[in-house]
Amino acid sequence: MAAVEFTVFHVILLFWSLRTAESRVTTFIGCESRCGGIEIPYPFGMKEGCFLDERFKIHCNSSSEYPKLTVNGTDLVVRSISASDSTIYASFPIVFTNCEGKDRNTVVDLEGSPFVFSSENYFVASGCNNLALMNQNNSAIGGCVSICDKNRILIAGCSGINCCQTRSPSNLKVFNVTMKGIDDRNGSGGEKQCRYAYLADRSLIDVYGRDYYYGGDSDLNYMKDVDSVRAVLDWGIDRRVFESLVNNGSYNNLSYTSTCKELNTSISSTIQNPIVQCSCETGFEGNPYLSGICQEGTTFVSSRRKIKAKMASLGVVVGFGALFLFISLWWLHKVFKRKRCEKLKKKYFKRNGGLLLEEQLSSGEVNVEKIKMFPSKELDKATH
Repeated sequence: MAAVEFTVFHVILLFWSLRTAESRVTTFIGCESRCGGIEIPYPFGMKEGCFLDERFKIHCNSSSEYPKLTVNGTDLVVRSISASDSTIYASFPIVFTNCEGKDRNTVVDLEGSPFVFSSENYFVASGCNNLALMNQNNSAIGGCVSICDKNRILIAGCSGINCCQTRSPSNLKVFNVTMKGIDDRNGSGGEKQCRYAYLADRSLIDVYGRDYYYGGDSDLNYMKDVDSVRAVLDWGIDRRVFESLVNNGSYNNLSYTSTCKELNTSISSTIQNPIVQCSCETGFEGNPYLSGICQEGTTFVSSRRKIKAKMASLGVVVGFGALFLFISLWWLHKVFKRKRCEKLKKKYFKRNGGLLLEEQLSSGEVNVEKIKMFPSKELDKATH
């Protein structure tokens, strides 16, 4: 018996271990899931058979702290990848104009790729009397203007004085910046002013806004030591590729644990390239791009365990209550039965001359010789 219990215990332990391991799966078996400290979930991968296609190939160099992703010939340093949110955080180059030793205007083109600049980014530009524009397909799609105030050395954010910011347009595919001076009545240097601009993740601006927004020369000196700033991209799978995965059974589109939706990235873009983004349903977690099946989330499992514990406690209380009720009803039944028997005995005693016998016994007129003794069984029979 002990051996059977021991075996059952190990089976349960093995099942629990498999479930725990399953919840951590982010890529295919046999594929590296990390590069340095960065997790690489499918459809991204580092070797053949581990990524969906070449556009999701991650270049991992053991000598580098962060992996790289090549998009249309531009190498982007990857800071983190999320399959559950369909986002990738990467370092994007800062654009400099008229800055000694830092003049650079790198165009990041995402056309034809499954990536798009997230609207969670902010476009930030710094410079005196500076007009900074974001361009796509030879037309401006956004920008901001900053004016001069050299007496304002330190500011808490980009409010339009020496620095400006604006929300990134939705579904931006190309980051191409032009900057130029505006009407200069205060002799601030006009076109010769050092200017720079970049895209930055909103959370970076919210937390480190003061570090990025300085006025005057201190700002420029700080940015000269920085080549890139973290921004975020949204990504998904091309609609036609996704449809082929569903058709050949590689993706379970009917799973109740995940859902997929189409994101149209054709706004201000010459190439209409809709992508499909997948996410886990509420209460589930994991990588929704792995066959479309997510695992029960830790919060969901914890809540379910709490519910089970409450149900078990309620069951114990109800069980004890039912037992108490049963005992009470049994006791009442016994009391009622005893009372009923006593009442019947009194009734039969009276009906069979019991009262007359009591009167005769109390008066002393009873003739003992006439008294007949009956066994208790006959008396019980006679009185029932």
